[in-house]
Amino acid sequence: MEIECYANVENIYETAQTASRPPSIPEQDNNKATNKKTIFVVTVSFEIYFIVSVAAFVLLITQKANLTEANLRINKMFSISGWFRASNNLIYKRFTDSVNYATAKAQCEGMGARLVSTGIRNNKVKSEIFTKHYLTGAYAWIGLNDISNEGIWVWSDVVNVSPSKIWAPAEPTGGLNEDCAHMILLNSKLDVYDGGCTGPHRFVCESDSA
Repeated sequence: MEIECYANVENIYETAQTASRPPSIPEQDNNKATNKKTIFVVTVSFEIYFIVSVAAFVLLITQKANLTEANLRINKMFSISGWFRASNNLIYKRFTDSVNYATAKAQCEGMGARLVSTGIRNNKVKSEIFTKHYLTGAYAWIGLNDISNEGIWVWSDVVNVSPSKIWAPAEPTGGLNEDCAHMILLNSKLDVYDGGCTGPHRFVCESDSA
């Protein structure tokens, strides 16, 4: 009877010990869970990257379209006001008023511009600015003078470039009374001459931006 009771006690102890142990998790199941989690994270990250990339692309296209539309509106505004954009991306306005050099210079500067200079040094742009209908039989002031120092010709855009290539043959003739440059169309050629600054001529204004 005592032996049987002792055996029952041992069985109860072993059962209790087994019940108190934490259940073992198969190592294979843990690996599967980790792999699934990794795949999920990678998938979500890729989806986020794709969405952000598409959104950035759409935004870029929209901005380009808006800029193009804005440029068209600006160019139309220039056309209405008399300003136009040349192929060097600067804007110009031709005036048919006949004024002296100082007045022409002041009028351009009053509009935040300058007497044409940059466009003079580019033959293609020069022909866009000084069209035949504008210059036939007329002179136009340009942004070039040696008022401060005789023989030292200065551009209105303050670029230190020699104007030697733009002069007509035998020009400039020099002299204390010939300090301002003007342009005329002769025999289908655009030529620059020096002359007195008080003569009444047309003029062209030039600006870097709208």
